[in-house]
Amino acid sequence: MKYKTLFNPFSIGNKEAPNRLVSQAMEGNDGDPGGSVSERTLNRYKKLAKGNWGIVIVEAISITGESLARKNGLILIRENLESFKKLVKEFKTINPKGLLLFQISHAGYKSGPFSRKTTICPGVEDADYLKTEEIADIKKAFVESVLLAEEAGADGCDFKMCHGYFGSEMLRPANIREDIWGGSFENRTRFLREAISEIKDRIKDSNFIIGSRLSLYEGIRGGCGTVEADQILEDTTEMDQVIRLMDQLGMNYVNVSAGIPGVTSELTRPTKPSKYLYLHLAGYAKHVKELGTSLAVIGSGYTILEKEAAAFADENITQNYADFAGFGRMSFSDPLYPSKLQSGEEINYCTACSGCSRLMIRQVNDGCILYNDYYKELHRTSK
Repeated sequence: MKYKTLFNPFSIGNKEAPNRLVSQAMEGNDGDPGGSVSERTLNRYKKLAKGNWGIVIVEAISITGESLARKNGLILIRENLESFKKLVKEFKTINPKGLLLFQISHAGYKSGPFSRKTTICPGVEDADYLKTEEIADIKKAFVESVLLAEEAGADGCDFKMCHGYFGSEMLRPANIREDIWGGSFENRTRFLREAISEIKDRIKDSNFIIGSRLSLYEGIRGGCGTVEADQILEDTTEMDQVIRLMDQLGMNYVNVSAGIPGVTSELTRPTKPSKYLYLHLAGYAKHVKELGTSLAVIGSGYTILEKEAAAFADENITQNYADFAGFGRMSFSDPLYPSKLQSGEEINYCTACSGCSRLMIRQVNDGCILYNDYYKELHRTSK
């Protein structure tokens, strides 16, 4: 099948992606002790490089070893820098035109029981309430991690402000803390404003890409996509303001998502019974495009469509409803998806069996249990 725009190059910031297909951040939970890049991690991204994705986003890399969502998650600190340099080098050797971005994250309330679970919002009983100065330290660590990503050779960074992690909790109307980090919209966006401004001042490469993955609507009371601390019905007025702010700060893209995995999971990644929620995700991307910013827009939710995904993605991009099509679980089931799509080879389509999610919950290495024997056996033997 021929596609009108899917394999056309497109600019993101001052760089060019060779096509519109994006491998979104998927946590493999397979780093070496201390959070450095392991051989298993390296091999996963080498396969994605061979797949000729236009953009590959390296999974939820933590800025700290203190608060982690995954036991074997990656951590971008000075001690681990050489392993990240190797990752970039190996990826670029295989796919020199593909863009490699690092997603920078703090797990916050999504931290595991083996880690320090924190919260920004007052009144949450099962997590440590972050002090004013602790948030300032986290902001500093975000900036330092982005500078390390540049040093490692990455094409850019993604600020993770989605899916219930630290960044999304900061933005919520439910963040009614009374210091400089909460309450008013100005205070709740202070972290983003100050961090991006400092990065812009300190970054050496003026072409370094900076963007963010956002949950436009989380589906919880006082969450992103509402405008009051006790509201649950969707109203994206504030998130529209966040996106306009990103544009004003000189950021380059927004990766549009929704929901919180484990809480409002189907909003994030539709399942077979909730398949048609993909239309909501497509609608969110279209809405963001219609805001008229200079940000490139990466849509989400395509994996659930299996064989129909590429045609729908091509249609959305051709109609200017999105600039890129993001795939998460599909990058696990077949990391060679773009190259196979272009050559007509048989593709291992994700069936939304949720096996990878079960592995993630069990805190073992995470991947596709249908097409990869290693993860299939791990799913059988792990508890």
